[in-house]
Amino acid sequence: MLTSLHALIWAWIGAIVMFTVTVSPTVFATLEGPRASAFLRAYFPRLFKYEILVGLAIIGISVGLSIGSETYQYGINVGLVVTLLAYLNLRVVMPRVNQVADELADNPSPKIKAQFGLLHGLSVGLFGINAISMIALFAFG
Repeated sequence: MLTSLHALIWAWIGAIVMFTVTVSPTVFATLEGPRASAFLRAYFPRLFKYEILVGLAIIGISVGLSIGSETYQYGINVGLVVTLLAYLNLRVVMPRVNQVADELADNPSPKIKAQFGLLHGLSVGLFGINAISMIALFAFG
């Protein structure tokens, strides 16, 4: 079961790297602003939903690892963090990023650019915390 947990972690990390290295640069290199935006607005909700599923799977596998032995609390905690942060990204941060991006298209003021930068940074940060949490689970769990 631990092998399944490790495979899940590295499959997700691979998906994150694949997006960062291939999908994101390709979108911006090949699509105009509105089309790139439309693609990303369709892509990210799916990505965050899958990340929620990964967090829930980590919890499930960790509970399974706990049967007949000590509770695998570290895995359960990481699963909870991943699930919560992905949910926050999906339901709170991403809608606000989209709203500010729309405002930015209408009024590219420095204030709105700064808001967008902060919100986008928060989203990337939450995503990064999840990735680091999963790598730590692999390394120390």
